[in-house]
Amino acid sequence: MKQKMILTAAAVVTVAGVSLSTSVSGVDARPNAKPATDVALSVTPGELTVTGLPCLPGQLEVAMTNTGPEPVFADTVLAAAKPVTLSDTVFSSFLPAADPDQRVAKSFEVQVPRGTTAGTYDITVTTGERGHEQTATVPVTVTETPPPTPGTNLAYGEQAIASSTHGNFQVCGPVDGDREDSHWEETGWNDGTRAVFPDWWGVEWQAPQTIDRVEFWTKAPGETNGIRDFQIQVRDGETWRTVAEQTGNDQIHVVTTFPAEQTDAVRIMITDAGANYSRLLEVEVYGPAA
Repeated sequence: MKQKMILTAAAVVTVAGVSLSTSVSGVDARPNAKPATDVALSVTPGELTVTGLPCLPGQLEVAMTNTGPEPVFADTVLAAAKPVTLSDTVFSSFLPAADPDQRVAKSFEVQVPRGTTAGTYDITVTTGERGHEQTATVPVTVTETPPPTPGTNLAYGEQAIASSTHGNFQVCGPVDGDREDSHWEETGWNDGTRAVFPDWWGVEWQAPQTIDRVEFWTKAPGETNGIRDFQIQVRDGETWRTVAEQTGNDQIHVVTTFPAEQTDAVRIMITDAGANYSRLLEVEVYGPAA
């Protein structure tokens, strides 16, 4: 006797030109069967590795494509196993019936709190009507955050703070480890108040750190666009205290040293910069050598 067979299909995920697959359940894969839905779901990447650093979230892209002959509205719902959190949990969009098919995508940040036990936590991504759902499962591997050691950049991935931010620039950009000047528009910081000073950008820690050196890379394309006058300030209770300052800077890579301070936050207070904006590509903070 022939048996009806329901198979598990796969949502195709392409990462750097390599096709992967994540599990998609509830799709009737019988020969010549009509699809359960005309909306194709894809999730990129198929798996993530995330640490418990606030400015280094994972990035997940969810895409829907209408493969049918009529335009539709579609919803995709995301759910993460605790304590993993998402920047949003719903993706709703109008999907045109176009030829060729048009892919509509949305990005989500994936965060894990400090102290999360190392292991694997799943994110489920579901679209389609009840009984005809497509569900992709993305495993998130959480790694332990190593304790700082002498010579460690204490700012890397830590919580960034700023007086303002312009457009699509990210406050976290200067602590992502990317110093490449050509990446400035994607990974740098630009304040949001043109020709109004002072501006400031800083980093804070959950527990006080001992620091004695701040290095930063400043510049957008064009050497005249960097930070000229600034102060390095540490947070002392509810106030900020200046520990170093410079005027007339014309360097891209700036190294500032000062007597060791114990603080839970440090910031760069900017009082003059080229192109009427304060701009930082990367910031690194260090403590005394062992």
